[in-house]
Amino acid sequence: MSRQLLDNFLNRQVVSTKALLTMFEPLAARVGSMEYDAMTAEPAFWSANLAKTGRLLDMDGLVLGFAQGTSIEPEKFILALDAFSRLVQTEQSYFGCIVTMDGPLSMAVNLLGDVDRVGELKQKTVEIAEAFCKTRPDILLLREGAALGQGEIGLSQRKTYNTLKNMAAYYSVPLGIYLEDYDPAIIADLAKLKVPFIFFGADQAGSYPSFDDLKVLGQDIDGIGLPLDFDHPEEAKAQAEQYASRLPELNILFTSLKELDRNTDLEALLALVGDLRRIGS
Repeated sequence: MSRQLLDNFLNRQVVSTKALLTMFEPLAARVGSMEYDAMTAEPAFWSANLAKTGRLLDMDGLVLGFAQGTSIEPEKFILALDAFSRLVQTEQSYFGCIVTMDGPLSMAVNLLGDVDRVGELKQKTVEIAEAFCKTRPDILLLREGAALGQGEIGLSQRKTYNTLKNMAAYYSVPLGIYLEDYDPAIIADLAKLKVPFIFFGADQAGSYPSFDDLKVLGQDIDGIGLPLDFDHPEEAKAQAEQYASRLPELNILFTSLKELDRNTDLEALLALVGDLRRIGS
């Protein structure tokens, strides 16, 4: 498959066959016969291995920089920016190209130890986000956890995300959030952030978001990334069938419950991808 299914998702065109957008950088290192640290230390290898693995897995998009802390540490950020620039230049005509950075609330916890100090990092987060936006990703994906997902979405959170959204809009880049370790009760309130795309990992209990919560959220945002556990193909196939049958009106794609690692069974994964392509066809 090419990027057409992802373009459908970005343009809010609800079709039966859903785009596949998983996170698999550790697996890409294995496919490239490298250690992960060695791969991400060399932008050319990083982007090339990601693209090679995306073709092998028949993905519709590539996600770079998913590891936590990649955008926080200056040296890692420079490498990720270089790698993603290469990816856009060489692969964007074929794949959707998505870049990930630490979300502002998670960054406040990791750097300052206090989510309420997120305002102190405004300049830093805007600078990082703007640097990535200048490369013209299809989505700038902000990875958040409990700092966003287990608290109240109030004025501070809305202002933080509004600043980033306005900056990204200048470059015509849509924002997305990848949210994990969240309280399910917060799902409907995520619409208050006015971020067009929200992708889900596992909640704080390691479970999937509920269909009812997704229906409510899906009425107020442009699209939702629904998680599948690609390490358990039968479970993933059954879950995907449930999503497709119970949420037919929503603009959705399938994403990772967790990142695919070096131990992923490639044969089983390829069979699963084939099954997912047949759902709704």
